[in-house]
Amino acid sequence: MLDYMIWFWLGLFVIALVAELLTSDMISIWFALAALPSFVLALAGAHIIVQIVIFIVIAFALLLFTRPVVKKYMKTNEIKTNAEALIGQQAICIKQITPDTIGRVKVQYIEWSAISKETIEVGQHVRILDIEGAKLIVTVIDK
Repeated sequence: MLDYMIWFWLGLFVIALVAELLTSDMISIWFALAALPSFVLALAGAHIIVQIVIFIVIAFALLLFTRPVVKKYMKTNEIKTNAEALIGQQAICIKQITPDTIGRVKVQYIEWSAISKETIEVGQHVRILDIEGAKLIVTVIDK
């Protein structure tokens, strides 16, 4: 009856699959998977409206419910470093830090550049709040 829809769903499946392989954004794959039931419905002779509705429902259900889970386990652009373990630890100021200048702190026998919103004198103990590039963001803990 509607032979062109069989080819349409098959073509959509292939195009979405190729697009996913080229981009790996975890978006196109869901459209490829949603095209399969519509392809089967087209083979069975289902009405075109039914095919389209099933495609839309499955595609958006897959996008909404499975994409966040898959993205969580496939973090490809996040590079974790051991330096993140420094956050929350204490260090000692070895070169004065002011809001306008970069100072130095020593943590675990290693010197780091450090910045702060407050003035920190040499010898004061600081807490590491975050890491910005190669600089520690610190705050004084003993005033």
